Amino acid sequence: MMISIEGVGIFDDATESDAIFQACINQHGMYETMRFVLRLSPVNHALIEKLDDQPIQFADLSPELVDAFSTYLHETVHWWQHVGSTSGLVLSLSYLAESHSNLDDLKEIIATLGCKKPLKGYTDQLLRREGDAAQVKLARANTVVNNALDIEHYKLLALLPRERAEWLLQQIHFEAAGHDYLITYAQVMGLIESVGGVGASLFDKMETIESSLQRMKSEKVEGFFHGSPIRLPAVGMKAIYEGQARFIQLQLSHAFLSAPPSLVSMKDDGSLFGIYLEAFEAFLRLTENEWPDSIDSPAVGLFLLICDLAINPTRGIPLKIESYEEFLRDVDAGSRFTMFCLAVKQMSHLKNAVVDYSRDEYVAIATELTKATGHDNPIDGISAVINWLEKAPELQKLMEEYQTFEYTSMNMPIRVFVSHFIAFYRDKLIHPEFFCWPGIYLTGQRPKDEAKDLWLRHLSLFSDRGDKAGVYPRKRPDRSDEATMSMFTQFYGTMALYDLTRQWILRDGAFINDFRWLAETYDQAGAEDWANNSFRQVYGALLSDFEIVQ
Repeated sequence: MMISIEGVGIFDDATESDAIFQACINQHGMYETMRFVLRLSPVNHALIEKLDDQPIQFADLSPELVDAFSTYLHETVHWWQHVGSTSGLVLSLSYLAESHSNLDDLKEIIATLGCKKPLKGYTDQLLRREGDAAQVKLARANTVVNNALDIEHYKLLALLPRERAEWLLQQIHFEAAGHDYLITYAQVMGLIESVGGVGASLFDKMETIESSLQRMKSEKVEGFFHGSPIRLPAVGMKAIYEGQARFIQLQLSHAFLSAPPSLVSMKDDGSLFGIYLEAFEAFLRLTENEWPDSIDSPAVGLFLLICDLAINPTRGIPLKIESYEEFLRDVDAGSRFTMFCLAVKQMSHLKNAVVDYSRDEYVAIATELTKATGHDNPIDGISAVINWLEKAPELQKLMEEYQTFEYTSMNMPIRVFVSHFIAFYRDKLIHPEFFCWPGIYLTGQRPKDEAKDLWLRHLSLFSDRGDKAGVYPRKRPDRSDEATMSMFTQFYGTMALYDLTRQWILRDGAFINDFRWLAETYDQAGAEDWANNSFRQVYGALLSDFEIVQ
């Protein structure tokens, strides 16, 4: 489970492209889930730099600067989604789990089976050739492959269920939707336990999850046995993420127009389209709501609140799983979104309930919706995360590291994500309305003294630059430059290991060492050496030692 680096297949196209979140059609910004980078176009970088960390002084800004900042806000919301929501934390940490959860097994596989790539192809080949006789020797390899496939299947189901479900049902390695969610959560729970010491007291143990999966499989519980149908939500998590970010962006950018266009005209002129509109149209259809006139209408405010509730499930993380049979319903963002919208249809008074965009409104509406759908109140979930700190001395130490960015090197990327998640929830407990409707507060449409501090405190950790290639740490006035750079160097020092481990398990063909996205001055020979050294430090083998399975 422990990883520390000194110094420096079949899902390749689908999963990697599904994990990129773009701000608009001309790609003036994007957030990359498996690289953890916020990117802006050179033009937007140049404009944003003029703000000099004063993002809420909008009175005299040019339309170009407002547009640039709205794109910046869009991508920052994606960062918040991935580090400040439970669905995003699972999505982000699941990529790291493919290495951490399988580390001991992978080392043993090299010792017993040798260096074979891809591991999935090797196990499939041996099973076809030797049948059941190969099962004993492949026990560890099958565990590794199945763990990785469960994560990959989970990501496809969570992000784009309507587009990927039919394909998944045709795959012999696909077990069931609920199975993949539970196994992914179990692996992510293990990562949180590794840095926080909270797993044993707050989560059900892996053995319980495994026995429950076996029971539900034998009982043919829908979603937990091979061949079980997949119940499709109205939309997937990617549409919710993009819809939330886009409508928050529009609430900011249109606040300064004397005659803002109607939402219908935005749809007609191409400002709202495709995946940026998909969740909102589903919201209108399911709630039986009419198209609102303006971006600041109560309907848009309610839509953003439902997005926030949908992407913040509470069972498994941070609250215990009470019903395994209901787990998929409890945690799938698309299913939650669908249920909350259908609840609004039955409680029509909520359609016009967002007026002041206040904390009281957020709590009152969220309480009604979660009670009506049988979900946990979001404030209870947020409070449970904060209560971790009282029960786990390891987490108290972790949050001390967060305050300085002087992180312990062991499992450092996990430490970064978990600490930022807790810090985000700590502020969200007090100001849930700001994180639900930031476009309203950053423009001063609703006064909030803390808005600037909340914004600056939760900017993305890593971004590109407008004048050069590569990835860079964001400077923090409350952290030393030395600590910030050390955190950045150690964090990205593990990227080669995560990428190569995923390739080893799942990707056909030879290893690909392409890290030009990371460095300003890229040297392929140097990248090869760095990747080899990172891999050797952990697994004791070189990439050249591997036999490529055809």
